[in-house]
Amino acid sequence: MDFSQFKTRYALRLDPQQEAAVQTVDGPVLLLAVPGSGKTTVLVSRLGYLLHVRGIPAGSILTMTYTVAAAGDMRQRYAAFFGPEEAARLEFRTINGVCSRVIRLYEQEYGRTAFSLLEENRKSALLAELFRAQSREFATESTVKGLATAITCAKNQMLADGELDQLEVEGCDFPALYRTYCQTMREHQWMDYDDQMVYALRILRRCPDLLARLRARWQYLCVDEAQDTSKIQHVILRLLAGENGNLFLVGDEDQSIYGFRAACPQALTHFEETYPSARVLYLEQNYRSAAPIVAAADAFIQKNQNRRPKHMHATRGPGPAVERIPLWDRHKQYEYLCTLAAGCTEETAVLYRDNDSALPLIDRLARAGIPYRCRRVESLFFSHRVVRDITDILRYAQDPTDGELFLTLYYKLGAGVTKVLAREAADRAQKAGVTPLAYIADHPDASAWTRKQCRALGTHLTNLLLEPADQAVYRVVHFMGYGAYLEERGGDSSKADILQALGAQEPSPARLLARLEELRQLVQEGAPDADCPFILSTIHSSKGLEYENVILMDVADGLLPKAQPPAGDDPEAREAWEEERRLFYVGMTRAKNRLRVITFQKPGLDSAFARELFPEKEKPARPAPAAPVSWQPSRFTAREQPVETEEYTVGTRLRHRVFGPGTLASRVGDIALIEFDSGQTKKIALSTALRGHMLQRE
Repeated sequence: MDFSQFKTRYALRLDPQQEAAVQTVDGPVLLLAVPGSGKTTVLVSRLGYLLHVRGIPAGSILTMTYTVAAAGDMRQRYAAFFGPEEAARLEFRTINGVCSRVIRLYEQEYGRTAFSLLEENRKSALLAELFRAQSREFATESTVKGLATAITCAKNQMLADGELDQLEVEGCDFPALYRTYCQTMREHQWMDYDDQMVYALRILRRCPDLLARLRARWQYLCVDEAQDTSKIQHVILRLLAGENGNLFLVGDEDQSIYGFRAACPQALTHFEETYPSARVLYLEQNYRSAAPIVAAADAFIQKNQNRRPKHMHATRGPGPAVERIPLWDRHKQYEYLCTLAAGCTEETAVLYRDNDSALPLIDRLARAGIPYRCRRVESLFFSHRVVRDITDILRYAQDPTDGELFLTLYYKLGAGVTKVLAREAADRAQKAGVTPLAYIADHPDASAWTRKQCRALGTHLTNLLLEPADQAVYRVVHFMGYGAYLEERGGDSSKADILQALGAQEPSPARLLARLEELRQLVQEGAPDADCPFILSTIHSSKGLEYENVILMDVADGLLPKAQPPAGDDPEAREAWEEERRLFYVGMTRAKNRLRVITFQKPGLDSAFARELFPEKEKPARPAPAAPVSWQPSRFTAREQPVETEEYTVGTRLRHRVFGPGTLASRVGDIALIEFDSGQTKKIALSTALRGHMLQRE
């Protein structure tokens, strides 16, 4: 059939740019697709065009996606257009999956046995062991994750031995650890998932006969989300396709937000240099967002330099202007969002840079029993080195005689205690009936300054136990030397800010420690209720999705964007800044109808991005929530406005604004387990829910 018959038979409605992309199938082709432009429809339609119009056998076509889930989704989309039987004949794989196939073919053709694939849990254990051997400290979950990410970057960026120094992981000599890791893997004949690409590339380069057979088999290569593809993956694709092969890349350098995973958007901006006969096509019509959102997002991304000269155009009519929500600080932001969530009836997604941003909001929503939807996430906040240090100091305050814990902390508190003296104090203090700090404070070999500092630290430890949790965290960071320790080592002080925000809801350090464990479990379980219209998500996780309404939270320099504007001609600084702009752009373009941006009025929380979006000075009045709600969060913290809860004992009948009637089944402190008549069971902070009028006696 011809193209016209093809469109009619399968009811395809394509604009001129989409039609051109579907029909351009010979040679290297790059399709640059702006958000909401229907790129998946084009890719699926193009596969159908290859089969039904060009008569290409299904076995000659290979479609590659970024993830296994995306490969499954692509197959389903194709089946919806052209039927499941035809979809089953096509190959949809990740690039890692293709590399695994190359290795298996090599084994069959040459009678060799490849290294064993090391599972992720065993890899994590190996990295923790190597970190321990090098640093003599136990690796936290976040440290192991940081090591694994750096290893992925090194292999995907194809870094030479001398280039490894640009990769850093806090707390270790990463280049040395990386070399030991690679040597250990070779000695045990193991490979990780990134090694699959390293070895597949080596095979393709060394075995021209095998490469020729693969080229003869896969004559048409299609790659989705090409902006997320790494340097080594692009090299593999070039080998499989050849310089004049039929390679079709679909992507958008403006949506490349996985630099930490070694994504290489430069492969798109320099495509013609790699493939001299290449053609570059565009999809510039946005079918998703209202016109004001499209106009604002397009103007915003134009300020990046390392991009193609393209524009995004709206196909939908007018809608609300992009709205600024000016609030005083992050605490007011959480209050505003809780208010919004309590009365939310229309799909609204709150997007943020990383999972840490959402923790204080999730904490408040859960306390008040306000429903929300959030995928299960592996939050590394709870095991991060900074969080572990601060919580260890809070635990040490509860038992300052703990010599083992003292040895993990003494050098982080700026008292000038030597290692020898610290070990002596840990060993002998308990026998002397004093704490290690008191032992050093009276030790004749300690300097006068060190003795004074140790006495001060002892006083701080006593006093912080009497304070609300946020003040205790503030004391640790700003008065006990830990903040200076972080600054010296370039540590992430934002973790302490999140801890302080969580502590604002707790009356004591002990309660904060208990709440962190509760919150860790809450985050790991997630809130997968598909019917809840109030959604929480990182911008990274929202990529490829769309929502009726979007709110971008934590829009402040150091949070979003996290990088600093480049000074001078530093290419690395510029790329980091431009990736932050791309991330913000991706967040903006998830919105279909309404986009709101939360900014802050408190000094020190300015936003370069907000100044670009909203150049005119606006009144600082706080806007009303999207929908009228009767509940308003208190402007006081939990400790400043106490609520009597003693009468709420096991068996008390209650009524929740959202979940209806129920019975208080058990209680630990302020946290009540309520069994609702609907069959649901929820843990709710009584004082917060009562103060916010979310809960009352029946």
